[in-house]
Amino acid sequence: MYSGKGYNLKEIAIKIGLILSIPAVLSIISLTVLKAWDITNVNDSFVFIIFQVIAYVTFLSLNKRFRYFISGMLNLKVNTKHTVIYVVAGLVLFSISSLFLLGFGIGSDDSQRENLNLDQLSQAINLQNIIMALAIIAVIPFYEELLFRGLLFTTIYNKYGSAWSIIISSLIFGFLHSDLFVLTTIYGFVFNYIFLKTKSLIPGIMLHMIWNALVVLL
Repeated sequence: MYSGKGYNLKEIAIKIGLILSIPAVLSIISLTVLKAWDITNVNDSFVFIIFQVIAYVTFLSLNKRFRYFISGMLNLKVNTKHTVIYVVAGLVLFSISSLFLLGFGIGSDDSQRENLNLDQLSQAINLQNIIMALAIIAVIPFYEELLFRGLLFTTIYNKYGSAWSIIISSLIFGFLHSDLFVLTTIYGFVFNYIFLKTKSLIPGIMLHMIWNALVVLL
């Protein structure tokens, strides 16, 4: 899938571990300071998401090797018809999976809305909510696809082939979404399959953004 200077699994573990853990640590420190200063009008999820976006942007802007690594996956021309088909099929599969798991009382997108306090976004229009919505809809899906498909999936694929890359990267994607493990693992399978078939990150990014927009806005 990629023939240039790739990554090894140890490098991937370190990079993704740092990108995901640093925002968590910084948000905990920041929220502790805010509470000590008696500032209570800041959404906890907003603070975490801001640091998450900063971590993603910093990683991409400072890492020339990574930009070169994923450039071909972003610039690759994709068939518009096939992209639409994959995106629509993905939305249908996501909807069915969410409803099915919700019926069995397993964590679904409703729990994600609760964890991120997304219901507050529709109750008040302010700068904090607008930034949070834009980050969830546009920024985070973009960078997650670069990391989990462009970096993680491709590295495993180059070493172990398609089957293991789909399974392992989907499970890791699900695990890192904690209580949404089952649902996001299913999402990971869909994203990975689309990336495998198209060799491009664009269809998965579009699907990810549209689905996040539906979760936030609906």
